[in-house]
Amino acid sequence: MEKLNSPKIYIVAGEPSGDILGDKLIKTLQKKLNSPIFNGVGGERMQSNKFISLFEMSDISIFGIFPVLRKLFFLINKINDVVNDIIQKKPNIIILIDSPDFNHRVAKKVKRYLPDVPIVCYVAPTVWAWRQGRAKKMSEYFDHLLSVIPFEVNFFEKYGLKTTYIGHPFIETVKKIDDINFKKKYDLLDNKTIIFLPGSRKSEIERHSPIMSQAIRYLKEQNFKLNILIATGQKQLNQMRVYFPDVKIITNDNEKYSLFKNADFACASSGTVTLELGLTDTPTIVIYKMDKFTWFFVSKMAKVKFVSLVNLILERDSSKELLQDSYTKENLINELNKLLLNEKIQKKQIEDLKEFNTIMYKDINDPSETATRIIKKILEN
Repeated sequence: MEKLNSPKIYIVAGEPSGDILGDKLIKTLQKKLNSPIFNGVGGERMQSNKFISLFEMSDISIFGIFPVLRKLFFLINKINDVVNDIIQKKPNIIILIDSPDFNHRVAKKVKRYLPDVPIVCYVAPTVWAWRQGRAKKMSEYFDHLLSVIPFEVNFFEKYGLKTTYIGHPFIETVKKIDDINFKKKYDLLDNKTIIFLPGSRKSEIERHSPIMSQAIRYLKEQNFKLNILIATGQKQLNQMRVYFPDVKIITNDNEKYSLFKNADFACASSGTVTLELGLTDTPTIVIYKMDKFTWFFVSKMAKVKFVSLVNLILERDSSKELLQDSYTKENLINELNKLLLNEKIQKKQIEDLKEFNTIMYKDINDPSETATRIIKKILEN
């Protein structure tokens, strides 16, 4: 029980989504544990909880092959800084949130020096989609995986890594969405609503927006009685305005999720957002386009049939996917016509989403509470 008295907990998050998870986890751990001490790497949210960050999280929030290569030696030094800090502080437990390219290297090195300190991976890398051999390697330096996708439990446990499905963090958000005045504020009461989500990265917006913009123009010219909106982050607003000058754009996170809950349809770039739309019961067309060089390798290495998490979890083609060369103006307009005008297709997607939510919510209440319970149990042992 000594470990539960002011336990030293080391957490590393390398990107904004990890900072959100870390913030929720720290708040719950503070309620359940006796005076925990937090160190590691985190953003503003985590630092608002008496969490001491070794350096700014933005230092390691680098995406893409070429940006990483340009800062490779810098990132190697940061990995070594974290490893040395962990060895010096000798925490009771280490929790590494997402950011596998950074965090897994930290875990591998730390395990050599502190083999008895439990290391928990919070959010699994998508090794089930490609590079499946990494799952076996993960079992050598992680003691427990906190998974946010149901089918990951069976996948990772067959490689010897103890895994618990704790529920996707967006489940907590959905429960708290306040949408009472949202429709009135944005004048969405009379017609059905469709949202377009081109992506959050600059390259995604550049590749996806021109075709989305043409599709929106088509919907307006054909006099579809629709409320058409864009959801994005504040940082992406100026770039979005270039492509969508006459469309309502929502940047506030809380309002974005209210929009998801109130929308009737969506067209979204593949990623976590498609799962969020699934959890808010929004029928969606999923799109994605990348540079030809990356697509060549990804398409050769991929071990899955779908990119949409809803389709992957349901194990069938529920949400229509338009990927790479199939993502064209003509194909998108064709799929929009089907989704908007065919009640049979709408009904089928809604039924599928009910099944999807049943799977996602099975035996789940609060992901952060579940994660805390497991962490507390590990500390007790």
